[in-house]
Amino acid sequence: MKELVSIIIPAYQEEKRIGRCLQSIVASTYHNLEVIVVNDGSTDGTEKVVRDFKERNGSKITSIHVITISNGGVGRARNHGLRLAKGEYIGFIDADDMIHPQMIEKLVDSLKRGNDLSICGRWICNESGKPNFHQYRLRKQRKQCPCQALEMIMWDQVQMSMYAALFRRKIVIGAEAGETLSCPEEVGAFEDFAFVCEYVSRCRGFVEVLPFQGYFYCKHKGSLTTQRYTAKEICYALQPILAVGEGMKNPQFIAHKLQYAFMCMEFWYREASRCNRSDFSPDCENWTIYMQELERYADIYMSAPNVALYRKIAMWVVRKHQGIGWLLAKTVGKLVF
Repeated sequence: MKELVSIIIPAYQEEKRIGRCLQSIVASTYHNLEVIVVNDGSTDGTEKVVRDFKERNGSKITSIHVITISNGGVGRARNHGLRLAKGEYIGFIDADDMIHPQMIEKLVDSLKRGNDLSICGRWICNESGKPNFHQYRLRKQRKQCPCQALEMIMWDQVQMSMYAALFRRKIVIGAEAGETLSCPEEVGAFEDFAFVCEYVSRCRGFVEVLPFQGYFYCKHKGSLTTQRYTAKEICYALQPILAVGEGMKNPQFIAHKLQYAFMCMEFWYREASRCNRSDFSPDCENWTIYMQELERYADIYMSAPNVALYRKIAMWVVRKHQGIGWLLAKTVGKLVF
């Protein structure tokens, strides 16, 4: 019998979109699926939509569960789903997104070839679910864990989210590491990135990237990636990723430091591109924090051989000529990042 795959779906106020998400899952070519919808305190009809869907389509896959909890954020909802998951493999899908019918099957095949984490690409779609473009130009690659794989994930940013991937349950629950892995619940950003990094740090096998666009990320007003965070929130949310890098205890491993410096620079440019000078200037807290944190690893970033020249120039401009950096953000900043 094929291995059971648990799919965890955190859902908050998603009555209009979760039906199409579930429909894409039951249309999968892989059928031994346990779908766990964690209704994160929704006040709309999310729970009813899921229960009605289960009544009509429950026989098409192994099981569909819906659990309602008090609202506590996406990290807490995912952790609740993890505690209930029984599958040998575990995946995550956001309630407003969809998947390709072959995605789960292809990812399972990768894990059955001995990999510890399998990853595919994603389409960026409009609100109606129509694909617009690929997020990445993926190439097939297989990296040894933890160092090579973490460098690929942290610096190449191949997998910053928990979706479009399958994880081994025995690694997540701690059978091979001693402690159950969970998403940080006290941060508002990068909680899934932190989960992926911590997971890979526990692996001793391989991470495989498949050149297949299997996940359909649907952008709409209110999507998590459209939310705006303060500099203090961003820097705080990146601390678990830094901790994973420091936990490698390898002075040659610097991917976490490069990622931190890059994020501080990227969000500085984002703020400059969308704010006027009265809202984002040297007198503002966000500006001050980003500039202070940028300096932590700026020298390492500027001397790293795997950082592109144009990114080093962008860093130099931000540090030495912030007025020019402001103009760069307003004109070609989106091209830089």
